[in-house]
Amino acid sequence: MSFITVSHWEAKTWNKEDETKATEKYVPMIMSMGAKSVKMCKTDELNFMVITEWSNGQVAKEAADKIASIREQASEEFDNIMISSHAGETFASN
Repeated sequence: MSFITVSHWEAKTWNKEDETKATEKYVPMIMSMGAKSVKMCKTDELNFMVITEWSNGQVAKEAADKIASIREQASEEFDNIMISSHAGETFASN
């Protein structure tokens, strides 16, 4: 089964241009670390999640330091904060 990371974020401001920038800049950066998929979804006006699927925990672990750097860069660029981060092996999938 795969390994999933989920981070929850809160932005001070957010608009379509920010969504475009996140899609065009940050999704490819995360994918280049070995991710199988990256999903960004808005959960409220100024809140969103980043859901990343990895082939296994080892790949995610190897990318962890670079992902931390990407998160820091995104936080500064968009003036947002990461509220929480969770990760784990999947036990069911469709």
